[in-house]
Amino acid sequence: MKYLLVHTSLLMCLFLISCASRNVGAQDSKPEFKVTAKNADDAIAIFEENSHTVIDIHSDFGIGSASFELVSGSMPDTLLLRLHLKGLEDVRIISAETTVAASISSSGVLRTQNQRKISGSGDQIIWSFDPLWLRIDIVSDSQKIPLEDGYFEIILPSEFLRKAGNSFEIAWIDFYR
Repeated sequence: MKYLLVHTSLLMCLFLISCASRNVGAQDSKPEFKVTAKNADDAIAIFEENSHTVIDIHSDFGIGSASFELVSGSMPDTLLLRLHLKGLEDVRIISAETTVAASISSSGVLRTQNQRKISGSGDQIIWSFDPLWLRIDIVSDSQKIPLEDGYFEIILPSEFLRKAGNSFEIAWIDFYR
């Protein structure tokens, strides 16, 4: 009995030591961002949905940008961007190293989107097999632009998030004016 009590006590001590030595961030790796919006009227919310981090942006003016700085947790592997806009003439995700731009024709045909990587050496077309490709869907009863109800959902590529480090920016234009 004494032998069992000593082993149990020893195992409990080892367990408690391992719990105490863990980094707080390792116990809860949910990302928390500091958000700075260009326009005070833009409403930006960040929340978890179905184990994904979602950035939800409502922009009544239709032109804006916001910067996101990771202040705790870790950068998510998958990040969903929901842009509540009437059109998507231009969206850019920007990090210190990479800028990816995409647009959808205002004719509303999702198949006519084009994407490109922008760098100091010029624009480079991005194809759907590229790790920086933005998956863009229209979430609406009507798939026609201008959207009366719904939003554009964009999956930010894990390659972009991995290289972004702790900060990135999103800029958008619904229609060129």
